[in-house]
Amino acid sequence: MTKLMSPDVTPAPRATRWSVGGLVMMALWFGIVAGIVEGVGLLLFQRINWARWGPTLHVSEQIIWISAIVDAILFSGLTLLIGLAGRFIPRMSAASLVVFALSTATVYDWLALTARLYPASCLLLGLGTAAVVTRWFRRHESASRYFFQGTAPWLAAVLVVAGAGIQGRIWFREHRALAELPPASPGAPNVLVVVVDTLRADHLSGYGYARPTSPNMDRLGEQGVRFENAISTSSWSFPSHVSLVTGRYQFEHGLGRIPPMAAFGSSPDLGGFPTLGEKLERQGYRTAAFSANRLFFSGNLGFSRGFAHFEDYFHSPADMFVRTLFGREFSRIYLVRTDRSKPKRVLRWLGFDSLLDPDAEGWGNSSGALGVRKRASVVNQEVVRWIDHTPQRPFFAFLNYFDAHGPYGLPRSYPRPAWPQSSEMDLYDDDIRYVDDNLGQLLEALQQRRLLNNTLVVITSDHGEGLWQHGLPTHGRALYRELIHVPLIFWYPGHIAPGLRVATPVTNASIASTVMELVGAQPQSGFPEPSLSGLWDAWGVPPEWPATLSELAQNRYEDGRDRSGNHQIPTSTTGSMKSLVTPQWHLIVHEKLGGQLYDWASDPGESNNVVDTPEGREVARQLAERMQGMLTRSFAGDSSPGRDLEWSARHSNSHDSHSPTR
Repeated sequence: MTKLMSPDVTPAPRATRWSVGGLVMMALWFGIVAGIVEGVGLLLFQRINWARWGPTLHVSEQIIWISAIVDAILFSGLTLLIGLAGRFIPRMSAASLVVFALSTATVYDWLALTARLYPASCLLLGLGTAAVVTRWFRRHESASRYFFQGTAPWLAAVLVVAGAGIQGRIWFREHRALAELPPASPGAPNVLVVVVDTLRADHLSGYGYARPTSPNMDRLGEQGVRFENAISTSSWSFPSHVSLVTGRYQFEHGLGRIPPMAAFGSSPDLGGFPTLGEKLERQGYRTAAFSANRLFFSGNLGFSRGFAHFEDYFHSPADMFVRTLFGREFSRIYLVRTDRSKPKRVLRWLGFDSLLDPDAEGWGNSSGALGVRKRASVVNQEVVRWIDHTPQRPFFAFLNYFDAHGPYGLPRSYPRPAWPQSSEMDLYDDDIRYVDDNLGQLLEALQQRRLLNNTLVVITSDHGEGLWQHGLPTHGRALYRELIHVPLIFWYPGHIAPGLRVATPVTNASIASTVMELVGAQPQSGFPEPSLSGLWDAWGVPPEWPATLSELAQNRYEDGRDRSGNHQIPTSTTGSMKSLVTPQWHLIVHEKLGGQLYDWASDPGESNNVVDTPEGREVARQLAERMQGMLTRSFAGDSSPGRDLEWSARHSNSHDSHSPTR
């Protein structure tokens, strides 16, 4: 027999028997390793890819343990399916197939998170790598089994320690900030600032709108002071929120667009200016922010400065899932489909409604991944939970409700208002009513805790919405009135007389200085805009007041729905813009396409551009000089402001093709 056996033939290694537990240990090993690397990579590449900040989903440090848990669960589920199939296909090596599948998924995960390769390329590279790994595994299968079973528990322990360390660091940072607060003044009021994202003032019933969209905001306005002509500092969220928390115009803080970020380093510093939260902390306030706009009002962008507690991402299991790499892939493939598609109907039947509630975050991603909306009801829960945590100190809570921002639409369980439900405007009004109802519920929660009567409530917005006026469906492309006219209400029982109305145009950058005055801080609060109390305390003729400025940096990225507006009006696609609002006039200046002038007091829809009339030329010249004076006021950090105001010779009949639609 020995003579018949070829000396060159090596007997095949005996197949290693794998139990279900052994396969699961392998899955946990792959899932934890893939997830930890994924989490670190997502954190890293969102900064490396800062120029594409808008069209993507974002994460904070918790993603490291969240990704690992999600990947471990997904990989274990896939492994169990393969193991089950192996019972019915005796010749199939379940262990080898598991290694091949998990290696493919791991490599795909690590390549796709860079956002630099097409999904098909990531898959091909993953398959090729998996083939090599699987061949190696077959030669060392016995040793591999002991390796996975021996190291998987240690990896699980590392994951637990990492998760506890990340969450503990967040808790410790907040606890230390609270412990270091100075004593608050006796009787210091609580401060609640509510920013209803994308809310144009003329769609509130208290501002003259025909539909009853805002009964709770109307009531606050009737019991406090309502500014009829508040103007936001920009027509999109990021620079406007910077102005809200720093009390500075865009030309001062310099953040007209997302700033460059190093792969490793600190978040943007908001121009280096102090924030309202930091000032109130020095008055003994515990501070927190609760954001449903996770795209442009988040801790990643520096807004956590001055807020000991900041809640933005990971409000639900659905939100946690879609922020992982495989969650994004699921969103890219399935969540972008219509509500009538079979995958969405199955998910809804299974009770995953929150997973099917799309957000604007991720709206521009070339691969189509969408985020999960954080509703006003969730923001309320976060606020109340935080308020109950340390009730012995006055609080400052800054809220962003995002429900009026597109894509419009109510939660499926929320009853539809009585008006028609056939247009985008109808859906936009629905969302305003939903936000207003939740605001009322939050105020009721404060009343139940006997906190409301000693709370200063401020209601405003970061910008308006186009709703197809001037050819623009959304915002952030121009500075027309519908895009910058926002509500502004101060309610403080016993300190602000009810029923006050202020018609003078004001900037909501004055909120910071006004809040500081109302809580009893020193007049020199560090915020340059004057306190608005000078307007509602005035008797008879109101004092002379500064004109309000709005600014818009150039943004070459075009959203498909806004592209048509570029053929009708000057937009930020081709250059930066600035505007100035006085009690009668609204001047809009485009750095390349000249100026527009509207008598908004008699033409609130701004349909008649009078810049080329004899009176209009003179008014525009005077307002341009006034704008130049505002832009050249001396503040630290200014750099050659106002260089794009040399426009007076540019506006001519050659720009008639850019005149506003009528």
